[in-house]
Amino acid sequence: MTDSVDATLDLLNEQLRAKSDLAERYTAVRDVEKKVKAAVTLHLQEIAKGLKSEGRTWPQVGEIMGGVTYQRAHQISKGE
Repeated sequence: MTDSVDATLDLLNEQLRAKSDLAERYTAVRDVEKKVKAAVTLHLQEIAKGLKSEGRTWPQVGEIMGGVTYQRAHQISKGE
């Protein structure tokens, strides 16, 4: 999977660098940034909800998700 993600990112970087107008490139980079952040938020939310639905406690979910507090794990599950 990492190889396919790397290949996708390589292609994206190639496409962004192909933009000769730097203002246009900047706008495109920021658009990609917003979309990636939204996707990451959605995935983290799904993971937190999934871990909880598997029977883990919020503190356990927080530990699995990088040692965040149980409160933060719960917030992540709500997409916050």
